[in-house]
Amino acid sequence: MPPCIVCKTPFEVRDLDRAFYTKIEVPEPKFCPDCRFQQRLCFRNERTLYKRKSSLSGTDMISIYSPENRYKVFTPQEWWGDQWDGMNYGREFDFNRPFFDQFQELLLDVPRIGLFNVNPTNSDYCQQAYNCKNCYLCIAVKNCEDSMYISHSNRIKSSFDCSHTQNMELCYDCVDSDNLYDCVHCQSCQNSSGLRFCYDCIGCHDCFGSWGLRNKRNYIFNKPYSPEEYKQKIASLELFKYSNFVKYKNYFQDVSKKAIHRADRNLNTFDSLGNYLINTQNCHRCFDGFELQDCAYSTWIFESRDCHDVYGMGESELIYQGLGVEEVNHCAFNTFVSNSSDVDCSDLCFYSMNLFGCASLKNKKHCIFNKQYSKEDYFNLKPLIINHMGKTGEWGRFFPVSLSPFAYNETVANKFFPLEKDQALQKGYRWRDLDRKEFGAAETTIPDSIKDVKDDIVNATLSCETTKRKYKVTLQELKFYRDHGIPIPRHCPDQRYVEQMSLRNPRTLYDRNCAKCSAPLKTTYAPERPEIVYCEKCYLKEVY
Repeated sequence: MPPCIVCKTPFEVRDLDRAFYTKIEVPEPKFCPDCRFQQRLCFRNERTLYKRKSSLSGTDMISIYSPENRYKVFTPQEWWGDQWDGMNYGREFDFNRPFFDQFQELLLDVPRIGLFNVNPTNSDYCQQAYNCKNCYLCIAVKNCEDSMYISHSNRIKSSFDCSHTQNMELCYDCVDSDNLYDCVHCQSCQNSSGLRFCYDCIGCHDCFGSWGLRNKRNYIFNKPYSPEEYKQKIASLELFKYSNFVKYKNYFQDVSKKAIHRADRNLNTFDSLGNYLINTQNCHRCFDGFELQDCAYSTWIFESRDCHDVYGMGESELIYQGLGVEEVNHCAFNTFVSNSSDVDCSDLCFYSMNLFGCASLKNKKHCIFNKQYSKEDYFNLKPLIINHMGKTGEWGRFFPVSLSPFAYNETVANKFFPLEKDQALQKGYRWRDLDRKEFGAAETTIPDSIKDVKDDIVNATLSCETTKRKYKVTLQELKFYRDHGIPIPRHCPDQRYVEQMSLRNPRTLYDRNCAKCSAPLKTTYAPERPEIVYCEKCYLKEVY
Protein backbone atom coordinates (compact mmCIF):
# COMPACT_ATOMS: atom_id res chain seq x y z
CA MET A 1 0.00 0.00 0.00
CA PRO A 2 1.36 3.47 -0.87
CA PRO A 3 2.05 5.92 1.97
CA CYS A 4 0.15 9.20 2.09
CA ILE A 5 2.48 12.05 1.12
CA VAL A 6 1.00 14.17 3.93
CA CYS A 7 0.59 11.95 7.01
CA LYS A 8 2.82 9.08 5.76
CA THR A 9 0.13 6.51 6.66
CA PRO A 10 -0.19 3.62 4.16
CA PHE A 11 -3.61 3.52 2.54
CA GLU A 12 -5.45 1.06 0.36
CA VAL A 13 -6.36 1.69 -3.26
CA ARG A 14 -8.94 -0.94 -4.18
CA ASP A 15 -9.40 -2.40 -7.64
CA LEU A 16 -12.85 -0.78 -7.65
CA ASP A 17 -11.18 2.56 -6.93
CA ARG A 18 -8.80 2.09 -9.84
CA ALA A 19 -11.70 1.28 -12.15
CA PHE A 20 -13.39 4.51 -11.08
CA TYR A 21 -10.24 6.59 -11.63
CA THR A 22 -9.91 5.10 -15.11
CA LYS A 23 -13.54 5.91 -15.89
CA ILE A 24 -13.19 9.54 -14.84
CA GLU A 25 -9.65 9.80 -16.29
CA VAL A 26 -7.69 10.87 -13.22
CA PRO A 27 -4.53 9.40 -11.67
CA GLU A 28 -4.55 7.48 -8.41
CA PRO A 29 -4.51 9.79 -5.36
CA LYS A 30 -1.34 10.37 -3.38
CA PHE A 31 -3.23 11.56 -0.28
CA CYS A 32 -4.99 9.07 2.00
CA PRO A 33 -8.81 9.35 2.27
CA ASP A 34 -8.66 11.30 5.55
CA CYS A 35 -6.14 13.83 4.26
CA ARG A 36 -8.18 14.26 1.08
CA PHE A 37 -11.28 14.81 3.21
CA GLN A 38 -9.57 17.34 5.47
CA GLN A 39 -8.24 19.29 2.50
CA ARG A 40 -11.69 19.58 0.90
CA LEU A 41 -13.31 20.68 4.14
CA CYS A 42 -10.90 23.61 4.41
CA PHE A 43 -12.96 25.26 1.66
CA ARG A 44 -16.33 25.07 3.43
CA ASN A 45 -17.53 27.48 6.09
CA GLU A 46 -20.90 26.33 7.37
CA ARG A 47 -21.44 27.99 10.72
CA THR A 48 -19.30 31.13 11.03
CA LEU A 49 -21.30 34.15 9.86
CA TYR A 50 -20.28 37.81 9.80
CA LYS A 51 -21.78 41.22 9.29
CA ARG A 52 -19.96 43.01 6.49
CA LYS A 53 -20.54 45.23 3.48
CA SER A 54 -20.92 44.22 -0.15
CA SER A 55 -17.81 44.76 -2.28
CA LEU A 56 -20.10 46.04 -5.05
CA SER A 57 -22.57 48.40 -3.40
CA GLY A 58 -21.45 48.76 0.20
CA THR A 59 -24.79 47.30 1.32
CA ASP A 60 -24.83 45.72 4.79
CA MET A 61 -25.03 41.94 4.55
CA ILE A 62 -24.64 38.65 6.38
CA SER A 63 -21.82 36.59 4.92
CA ILE A 64 -19.60 33.57 5.46
CA TYR A 65 -16.67 35.88 4.62
CA SER A 66 -15.23 38.11 7.35
CA PRO A 67 -15.04 41.89 6.75
CA GLU A 68 -11.26 41.73 6.27
CA ASN A 69 -11.42 38.79 3.83
CA ARG A 70 -9.31 39.45 0.74
CA TYR A 71 -11.94 38.20 -1.71
CA LYS A 72 -14.62 40.30 -3.39
CA VAL A 73 -18.00 39.46 -1.90
CA PHE A 74 -21.45 40.38 -3.26
CA THR A 75 -24.88 39.94 -1.72
CA PRO A 76 -26.75 36.94 -3.18
CA GLN A 77 -29.07 39.31 -5.05
CA GLU A 78 -26.12 41.18 -6.57
CA TRP A 79 -24.21 38.03 -7.41
CA TRP A 80 -27.18 36.53 -9.26
CA GLY A 81 -28.04 39.86 -10.89
CA ASP A 82 -26.94 41.26 -14.25
CA GLN A 83 -24.71 44.09 -12.99
CA TRP A 84 -21.60 42.07 -13.73
CA ASP A 85 -20.44 39.20 -15.96
CA GLY A 86 -17.90 36.57 -14.97
CA MET A 87 -16.65 36.44 -18.56
CA ASN A 88 -15.17 39.92 -18.11
CA TYR A 89 -12.49 38.29 -15.94
CA GLY A 90 -11.40 35.84 -18.63
CA ARG A 91 -7.71 35.29 -19.37
CA GLU A 92 -5.32 33.11 -21.34
CA PHE A 93 -3.72 30.10 -19.72
CA ASP A 94 0.05 30.55 -19.29
CA PHE A 95 1.92 27.30 -19.89
CA ASN A 96 4.99 28.75 -18.19
CA ARG A 97 3.28 28.90 -14.79
CA PRO A 98 1.58 26.40 -12.47
CA PHE A 99 -2.19 26.06 -12.83
CA PHE A 100 -3.02 26.73 -9.18
CA ASP A 101 -1.06 30.02 -9.13
CA GLN A 102 -3.08 31.30 -12.06
CA PHE A 103 -6.35 30.02 -10.64
CA GLN A 104 -5.65 31.84 -7.38
CA GLU A 105 -5.34 35.13 -9.30
CA LEU A 106 -8.67 34.47 -11.00
CA LEU A 107 -10.34 33.74 -7.66
CA LEU A 108 -9.09 37.03 -6.24
CA ASP A 109 -10.55 38.95 -9.20
CA VAL A 110 -14.05 37.46 -9.51
CA PRO A 111 -16.80 38.22 -6.98
CA ARG A 112 -18.02 35.57 -4.57
CA ILE A 113 -21.57 35.04 -3.33
CA GLY A 114 -21.86 36.16 0.30
CA LEU A 115 -24.19 33.42 1.45
CA PHE A 116 -25.52 30.18 -0.05
CA ASN A 117 -29.21 30.65 0.60
CA VAL A 118 -31.46 29.58 -2.28
CA ASN A 119 -35.10 30.69 -2.47
CA PRO A 120 -35.43 31.87 1.16
CA THR A 121 -38.64 33.32 2.65
CA ASN A 122 -37.94 35.35 5.78
CA SER A 123 -34.84 33.19 6.29
CA ASP A 124 -31.95 35.54 5.62
CA TYR A 125 -29.74 34.20 8.42
CA CYS A 126 -29.30 30.71 6.98
CA GLN A 127 -26.32 29.15 5.19
CA GLN A 128 -26.24 26.37 2.61
CA ALA A 129 -30.03 26.45 2.77
CA TYR A 130 -32.63 25.66 0.11
CA ASN A 131 -36.33 26.56 0.03
CA CYS A 132 -36.68 27.51 3.70
CA LYS A 133 -39.38 29.68 5.27
CA ASN A 134 -39.28 31.57 8.57
CA CYS A 135 -36.00 29.95 9.60
CA TYR A 136 -33.04 31.35 11.53
CA LEU A 137 -29.46 30.08 11.74
CA CYS A 138 -30.24 26.86 9.91
CA ILE A 139 -27.22 25.26 8.25
CA ALA A 140 -27.08 22.75 5.37
CA VAL A 141 -30.85 22.34 5.23
CA LYS A 142 -33.60 21.92 2.66
CA ASN A 143 -37.35 22.53 2.79
CA CYS A 144 -37.50 23.66 6.42
CA GLU A 145 -40.12 25.94 7.99
CA ASP A 146 -40.59 27.89 11.23
CA SER A 147 -37.39 26.47 12.72
CA MET A 148 -34.15 27.62 14.33
CA TYR A 149 -30.67 26.15 14.85
CA ILE A 150 -31.24 23.19 12.51
CA SER A 151 -28.21 21.53 10.88
CA HIS A 152 -27.80 18.99 8.08
CA SER A 153 -31.49 18.21 7.90
CA ASN A 154 -34.38 18.15 5.44
CA ARG A 155 -38.12 18.76 5.79
CA ILE A 156 -38.14 20.13 9.33
CA LYS A 157 -41.08 22.12 10.72
CA SER A 158 -41.45 24.13 13.93
CA SER A 159 -38.38 22.57 15.53
CA PHE A 160 -35.24 23.77 17.30
CA ASP A 161 -31.67 22.51 17.79
CA CYS A 162 -31.91 19.36 15.65
CA SER A 163 -29.09 17.90 13.53
CA HIS A 164 -28.87 15.15 10.93
CA THR A 165 -32.62 14.65 10.93
CA GLN A 166 -35.42 14.25 8.40
CA ASN A 167 -39.18 14.81 8.54
CA MET A 168 -39.43 16.34 12.02
CA GLU A 169 -42.12 18.52 13.57
CA LEU A 170 -42.31 20.19 16.98
CA CYS A 171 -39.03 18.60 18.05
CA TYR A 172 -36.17 19.87 20.20
CA ASP A 173 -32.54 18.76 20.56
CA CYS A 174 -32.83 15.62 18.43
CA VAL A 175 -30.09 14.03 16.33
CA ASP A 176 -29.81 11.22 13.78
CA SER A 177 -33.56 10.70 13.66
CA ASP A 178 -36.37 10.50 11.12
CA ASN A 179 -40.12 11.10 11.17
CA LEU A 180 -40.59 12.33 14.74
CA TYR A 181 -43.32 14.49 16.23
CA ASP A 182 -43.14 16.34 19.55
CA CYS A 183 -39.89 14.74 20.72
CA VAL A 184 -37.16 16.11 22.99
CA HIS A 185 -33.50 15.08 23.22
CA CYS A 186 -33.77 11.89 21.18
CA GLN A 187 -31.09 10.13 19.16
CA SER A 188 -31.43 7.49 16.45
CA CYS A 189 -35.22 7.32 16.81
CA GLN A 190 -37.78 6.87 14.03
CA ASN A 191 -41.50 6.97 13.34
CA SER A 192 -42.37 8.06 16.87
CA SER A 193 -44.05 10.82 18.88
CA GLY A 194 -44.02 12.16 22.42
CA LEU A 195 -40.54 10.81 23.24
CA ARG A 196 -38.34 12.42 25.90
CA PHE A 197 -34.69 11.44 26.34
CA CYS A 198 -34.87 8.30 24.18
CA TYR A 199 -32.30 6.39 22.14
CA ASP A 200 -32.96 3.98 19.27
CA CYS A 201 -36.73 3.80 19.69
CA ILE A 202 -38.84 3.01 16.61
CA GLY A 203 -42.61 3.18 16.27
CA CYS A 204 -42.97 4.34 19.88
CA HIS A 205 -45.19 6.91 21.56
CA ASP A 206 -45.03 8.70 24.90
CA CYS A 207 -41.83 7.17 26.27
CA PHE A 208 -39.21 8.60 28.61
CA GLY A 209 -35.56 7.70 29.22
CA SER A 210 -35.79 4.52 27.17
CA TRP A 211 -33.67 2.73 24.59
CA GLY A 212 -34.05 -0.10 22.08
CA LEU A 213 -37.87 -0.09 22.14
CA ARG A 214 -40.02 -1.14 19.20
CA ASN A 215 -43.71 -0.21 18.90
CA LYS A 216 -44.11 0.57 22.61
CA ARG A 217 -46.16 3.18 24.45
CA ASN A 218 -45.97 4.71 27.94
CA TYR A 219 -42.54 3.39 28.95
CA ILE A 220 -40.24 5.04 31.50
CA PHE A 221 -36.64 3.77 31.62
CA ASN A 222 -37.79 0.74 29.60
CA LYS A 223 -40.54 -0.15 32.08
CA PRO A 224 -44.22 -0.09 30.99
CA TYR A 225 -46.89 2.02 32.72
CA SER A 226 -50.57 2.64 32.21
CA PRO A 227 -51.37 5.92 30.38
CA GLU A 228 -52.58 7.48 33.64
CA GLU A 229 -49.46 6.41 35.59
CA TYR A 230 -47.23 7.63 32.79
CA LYS A 231 -48.77 11.12 32.78
CA GLN A 232 -48.54 11.39 36.55
CA LYS A 233 -44.90 10.31 36.73
CA ILE A 234 -43.80 12.59 33.85
CA ALA A 235 -45.62 15.54 35.43
CA SER A 236 -43.90 14.85 38.77
CA LEU A 237 -40.48 15.23 37.11
CA GLU A 238 -41.14 18.96 36.48
CA LEU A 239 -38.99 19.04 33.33
CA PHE A 240 -39.95 22.68 32.82
CA LYS A 241 -37.27 23.46 35.43
CA TYR A 242 -33.74 23.70 34.06
CA SER A 243 -32.24 21.94 37.08
CA ASN A 244 -34.48 18.92 36.56
CA PHE A 245 -34.13 18.95 32.77
CA VAL A 246 -30.34 18.82 32.98
CA LYS A 247 -30.40 16.20 35.76
CA TYR A 248 -32.49 13.75 33.75
CA LYS A 249 -30.69 14.54 30.51
CA ASN A 250 -27.32 13.73 32.08
CA TYR A 251 -28.73 10.67 33.82
CA PHE A 252 -30.15 9.34 30.57
CA GLN A 253 -26.89 9.91 28.72
CA ASP A 254 -25.09 7.84 31.33
CA VAL A 255 -27.75 5.12 31.19
CA SER A 256 -27.77 5.01 27.39
CA LYS A 257 -24.04 4.29 27.33
CA LYS A 258 -24.84 1.02 29.11
CA ALA A 259 -27.44 0.10 26.50
CA ILE A 260 -26.76 -2.42 23.75
CA HIS A 261 -25.58 -0.66 20.59
CA ARG A 262 -25.67 -1.73 17.00
CA ALA A 263 -22.30 -1.88 15.27
CA ASP A 264 -23.62 0.73 12.84
CA ARG A 265 -26.75 2.81 12.28
CA ASN A 266 -27.25 1.69 8.67
CA LEU A 267 -30.69 0.82 7.31
CA ASN A 268 -31.45 -1.21 4.20
CA THR A 269 -27.87 -1.32 2.95
CA PHE A 270 -26.24 -3.91 0.71
CA ASP A 271 -22.51 -4.52 0.54
CA SER A 272 -21.84 -1.10 2.13
CA LEU A 273 -19.37 0.02 4.77
CA GLY A 274 -19.86 3.17 6.83
CA ASN A 275 -22.38 4.67 9.23
CA TYR A 276 -25.75 6.44 9.12
CA LEU A 277 -26.48 5.10 5.65
CA ILE A 278 -29.99 4.49 4.31
CA ASN A 279 -30.86 2.59 1.11
CA THR A 280 -27.31 2.22 -0.20
CA GLN A 281 -25.64 -0.36 -2.40
CA ASN A 282 -21.94 -1.02 -2.95
CA CYS A 283 -20.76 1.97 -0.92
CA HIS A 284 -17.37 2.02 0.80
CA ARG A 285 -16.48 4.16 3.80
CA CYS A 286 -19.42 6.51 3.37
CA PHE A 287 -21.22 8.38 6.14
CA ASP A 288 -24.47 10.31 6.52
CA GLY A 289 -25.90 9.36 3.14
CA PHE A 290 -29.03 7.93 1.61
CA GLU A 291 -30.16 6.56 -1.75
CA LEU A 292 -26.60 5.85 -2.92
CA GLN A 293 -24.96 3.36 -5.23
CA ASP A 294 -21.28 2.69 -6.01
CA CYS A 295 -19.90 5.55 -3.89
CA ALA A 296 -16.78 5.72 -1.73
CA TYR A 297 -15.02 7.99 0.78
CA SER A 298 -17.97 10.41 0.88
CA THR A 299 -19.98 12.15 3.59
CA TRP A 300 -23.33 13.95 3.68
CA ILE A 301 -24.48 12.89 0.21
CA PHE A 302 -27.80 11.68 -1.13
CA GLU A 303 -29.51 10.36 -4.26
CA SER A 304 -26.24 9.87 -6.14
CA ARG A 305 -24.20 7.13 -7.75
CA ASP A 306 -20.66 6.43 -8.90
CA CYS A 307 -19.05 9.17 -6.77
CA HIS A 308 -15.81 9.26 -4.78
CA ASP A 309 -14.47 11.78 -2.26
CA VAL A 310 -17.41 14.12 -1.95
CA TYR A 311 -18.84 16.18 0.91
CA GLY A 312 -22.22 17.88 0.63
CA MET A 313 -23.81 16.62 -2.59
CA GLY A 314 -27.15 15.55 -3.96
CA GLU A 315 -28.62 14.06 -7.14
CA SER A 316 -25.33 13.60 -8.98
CA GLU A 317 -23.39 10.99 -10.91
CA LEU A 318 -19.75 10.27 -11.73
CA ILE A 319 -18.20 12.85 -9.38
CA TYR A 320 -14.70 12.93 -7.90
CA GLN A 321 -13.29 15.27 -5.28
CA GLY A 322 -16.31 17.57 -4.97
CA LEU A 323 -17.42 19.94 -2.21
CA GLY A 324 -20.90 21.41 -2.00
CA VAL A 325 -21.91 20.27 -5.48
CA GLU A 326 -25.54 19.64 -6.46
CA GLU A 327 -27.11 18.03 -9.53
CA VAL A 328 -23.85 17.59 -11.43
CA ASN A 329 -22.56 14.96 -13.82
CA HIS A 330 -19.04 13.90 -14.78
CA CYS A 331 -17.19 16.51 -12.72
CA ALA A 332 -13.95 16.52 -10.75
CA PHE A 333 -12.08 18.82 -8.35
CA ASN A 334 -14.86 21.37 -7.87
CA THR A 335 -16.20 23.56 -5.08
CA PHE A 336 -19.82 24.74 -5.15
CA VAL A 337 -20.63 23.81 -8.73
CA SER A 338 -24.30 22.97 -9.33
CA ASN A 339 -26.68 22.02 -12.13
CA SER A 340 -23.75 21.44 -14.46
CA SER A 341 -21.87 18.73 -16.35
CA ASP A 342 -18.30 18.10 -17.51
CA VAL A 343 -16.84 20.79 -15.24
CA ASP A 344 -13.38 20.37 -13.71
CA CYS A 345 -11.13 22.35 -11.35
CA SER A 346 -13.72 25.11 -11.00
CA ASP A 347 -15.48 27.11 -8.29
CA LEU A 348 -18.91 28.71 -7.97
CA CYS A 349 -20.25 27.81 -11.39
CA PHE A 350 -23.92 27.12 -12.12
CA TYR A 351 -26.03 25.86 -15.03
CA SER A 352 -22.96 25.28 -17.20
CA MET A 353 -21.10 22.59 -19.10
CA ASN A 354 -17.61 21.99 -20.44
CA LEU A 355 -15.74 24.32 -18.10
CA PHE A 356 -12.16 23.99 -16.90
CA GLY A 357 -10.50 26.23 -14.33
CA CYS A 358 -13.42 28.66 -14.18
CA ALA A 359 -14.88 30.69 -11.32
CA SER A 360 -18.18 32.49 -10.77
CA LEU A 361 -19.81 31.65 -14.11
CA LYS A 362 -23.51 31.13 -14.88
CA ASN A 363 -25.05 29.56 -17.98
CA LYS A 364 -21.76 29.16 -19.85
CA LYS A 365 -20.02 26.42 -21.83
CA HIS A 366 -16.66 25.74 -23.45
CA CYS A 367 -14.75 28.13 -21.17
CA ILE A 368 -11.25 27.93 -19.67
CA PHE A 369 -10.19 30.49 -17.07
CA ASN A 370 -13.46 32.32 -17.79
CA LYS A 371 -12.51 32.81 -21.43
CA GLN A 372 -14.87 31.67 -24.19
CA TYR A 373 -13.64 29.14 -26.76
CA SER A 374 -15.21 27.37 -29.66
CA LYS A 375 -16.14 23.76 -28.99
CA GLU A 376 -13.22 22.54 -31.09
CA ASP A 377 -10.68 24.85 -29.49
CA TYR A 378 -11.91 23.97 -26.00
CA PHE A 379 -11.45 20.24 -26.50
CA ASN A 380 -8.03 20.81 -28.08
CA LEU A 381 -6.77 23.07 -25.28
CA LYS A 382 -8.11 21.17 -22.26
CA PRO A 383 -5.87 18.04 -22.64
CA LEU A 384 -2.83 20.29 -23.14
CA ILE A 385 -3.52 21.99 -19.81
CA ILE A 386 -4.07 18.64 -18.09
CA ASN A 387 -0.76 17.41 -19.51
CA HIS A 388 0.92 20.57 -18.20
CA MET A 389 -0.63 20.00 -14.76
CA GLY A 390 0.66 16.44 -14.84
CA LYS A 391 4.19 17.74 -15.33
CA THR A 392 3.83 20.24 -12.45
CA GLY A 393 2.32 17.58 -10.17
CA GLU A 394 -1.04 19.39 -9.98
CA TRP A 395 -3.34 17.10 -11.97
CA GLY A 396 -5.24 14.68 -9.80
CA ARG A 397 -5.10 16.89 -6.69
CA PHE A 398 -7.74 19.03 -5.08
CA PHE A 399 -7.10 22.75 -4.69
CA PRO A 400 -4.25 23.47 -2.24
CA VAL A 401 -5.37 24.90 1.09
CA SER A 402 -3.64 28.20 0.26
CA LEU A 403 -6.52 28.89 -2.18
CA SER A 404 -9.17 28.62 0.54
CA PRO A 405 -10.87 31.92 1.45
CA PHE A 406 -11.24 30.78 5.07
CA ALA A 407 -9.12 30.32 8.16
CA TYR A 408 -8.97 26.75 9.41
CA ASN A 409 -11.13 27.41 12.47
CA GLU A 410 -13.86 28.92 10.29
CA THR A 411 -14.28 25.69 8.34
CA VAL A 412 -15.86 22.27 8.70
CA ALA A 413 -12.34 20.81 8.76
CA ASN A 414 -12.02 21.95 12.36
CA LYS A 415 -15.13 19.94 13.27
CA PHE A 416 -13.85 16.64 11.88
CA PHE A 417 -10.15 17.29 12.50
CA PRO A 418 -10.01 19.73 15.44
CA LEU A 419 -6.76 21.63 15.96
CA GLU A 420 -5.54 24.25 18.41
CA LYS A 421 -4.24 27.50 16.98
CA ASP A 422 -0.56 26.57 17.34
CA GLN A 423 -1.14 23.20 15.71
CA ALA A 424 -2.99 24.75 12.78
CA LEU A 425 -0.34 27.39 12.17
CA GLN A 426 2.41 24.79 12.38
CA LYS A 427 0.68 22.76 9.68
CA GLY A 428 0.46 25.82 7.42
CA TYR A 429 -3.21 26.68 7.95
CA ARG A 430 -4.46 30.19 8.61
CA TRP A 431 -6.28 31.02 11.86
CA ARG A 432 -8.74 33.76 12.76
CA ASP A 433 -8.90 34.89 16.37
CA LEU A 434 -12.38 35.38 17.77
CA ASP A 435 -13.68 38.88 18.42
CA ARG A 436 -13.63 39.41 22.17
CA LYS A 437 -16.70 41.65 21.85
CA GLU A 438 -18.70 38.45 21.25
CA PHE A 439 -17.99 37.36 24.83
CA GLY A 440 -19.11 38.79 28.15
CA ALA A 441 -21.33 38.55 31.18
CA ALA A 442 -25.10 38.04 31.07
CA GLU A 443 -27.37 41.02 31.56
CA THR A 444 -29.93 39.02 33.52
CA THR A 445 -30.35 35.82 35.51
CA ILE A 446 -32.48 33.15 33.84
CA PRO A 447 -35.16 31.70 36.15
CA ASP A 448 -34.94 27.96 36.76
CA SER A 449 -38.51 27.41 35.55
CA ILE A 450 -39.74 28.40 32.10
CA LYS A 451 -42.99 29.37 33.85
CA ASP A 452 -41.16 32.20 35.63
CA VAL A 453 -39.48 33.65 32.51
CA LYS A 454 -40.78 37.11 31.56
CA ASP A 455 -41.24 38.43 28.04
CA ASP A 456 -38.45 40.97 28.46
CA ILE A 457 -35.82 38.22 28.39
CA VAL A 458 -35.80 38.62 24.61
CA ASN A 459 -34.26 42.08 25.11
CA ALA A 460 -31.45 40.79 27.33
CA THR A 461 -28.03 39.48 26.35
CA LEU A 462 -27.28 36.05 27.83
CA SER A 463 -23.90 34.43 28.34
CA CYS A 464 -23.01 30.81 27.55
CA GLU A 465 -22.13 28.94 30.73
CA THR A 466 -19.31 27.08 28.96
CA THR A 467 -17.77 29.54 26.48
CA LYS A 468 -19.04 32.90 27.87
CA ARG A 469 -20.16 33.75 24.35
CA LYS A 470 -23.10 36.14 24.18
CA TYR A 471 -26.44 34.96 22.80
CA LYS A 472 -30.10 35.94 22.82
CA VAL A 473 -33.50 34.29 22.90
CA THR A 474 -36.03 35.36 20.26
CA LEU A 475 -39.80 35.65 20.66
CA GLN A 476 -40.29 32.67 18.35
CA GLU A 477 -37.91 30.63 20.49
CA LEU A 478 -39.47 31.73 23.78
CA LYS A 479 -42.96 30.76 22.60
CA PHE A 480 -41.72 27.29 21.63
CA TYR A 481 -40.10 26.75 25.04
CA ARG A 482 -43.26 27.84 26.84
CA ASP A 483 -45.58 25.75 24.68
CA HIS A 484 -43.50 22.61 25.23
CA GLY A 485 -42.40 23.13 28.82
CA ILE A 486 -38.70 23.38 27.94
CA PRO A 487 -36.42 25.58 30.07
CA ILE A 488 -34.30 28.33 28.51
CA PRO A 489 -30.94 26.85 27.39
CA ARG A 490 -27.86 28.05 29.25
CA HIS A 491 -25.52 27.54 26.31
CA CYS A 492 -25.17 29.52 23.09
CA PRO A 493 -26.31 27.85 19.83
CA ASP A 494 -22.76 26.97 18.74
CA GLN A 495 -22.00 25.26 22.05
CA ARG A 496 -25.30 23.39 21.92
CA TYR A 497 -24.29 22.13 18.47
CA VAL A 498 -20.86 21.05 19.75
CA GLU A 499 -22.46 19.10 22.60
CA GLN A 500 -24.94 17.49 20.25
CA MET A 501 -22.19 16.42 17.84
CA SER A 502 -20.29 14.86 20.74
CA LEU A 503 -23.10 12.29 20.92
CA ARG A 504 -22.31 11.09 17.39
CA ASN A 505 -19.55 8.60 16.74
CA PRO A 506 -16.48 9.73 14.78
CA ARG A 507 -16.12 9.15 11.06
CA THR A 508 -13.68 6.30 11.70
CA LEU A 509 -14.15 2.54 11.37
CA TYR A 510 -12.56 0.12 13.83
CA ASP A 511 -12.21 -3.65 14.03
CA ARG A 512 -14.11 -5.06 16.98
CA ASN A 513 -15.99 -8.22 17.96
CA CYS A 514 -19.66 -8.64 18.77
CA ALA A 515 -20.10 -8.70 22.55
CA LYS A 516 -22.66 -11.50 22.15
CA CYS A 517 -21.38 -13.94 19.51
CA SER A 518 -17.81 -12.64 19.00
CA ALA A 519 -18.32 -12.17 15.27
CA PRO A 520 -15.85 -9.64 13.75
CA LEU A 521 -17.29 -6.15 13.22
CA LYS A 522 -16.49 -2.92 11.45
CA THR A 523 -17.82 -0.22 13.72
CA THR A 524 -17.41 3.41 14.69
CA TYR A 525 -17.11 2.33 18.35
CA ALA A 526 -13.40 2.13 19.15
CA PRO A 527 -12.35 -1.15 20.87
CA GLU A 528 -11.44 0.66 24.09
CA ARG A 529 -14.84 2.31 24.44
CA PRO A 530 -17.10 0.84 27.16
CA GLU A 531 -20.30 0.51 25.11
CA ILE A 532 -21.77 -2.95 24.55
CA VAL A 533 -21.72 -3.46 20.77
CA TYR A 534 -23.62 -6.24 18.98
CA CYS A 535 -23.63 -7.37 15.38
CA GLU A 536 -26.88 -6.76 13.53
CA LYS A 537 -28.13 -10.33 13.96
CA CYS A 538 -27.64 -10.36 17.73
CA TYR A 539 -28.92 -6.83 18.10
CA LEU A 540 -32.20 -7.55 16.32
CA LYS A 541 -32.79 -10.54 18.62
CA GLU A 542 -32.36 -8.25 21.60
CA VAL A 543 -34.72 -5.43 20.59
CA TYR A 544 -37.52 -7.31 18.82
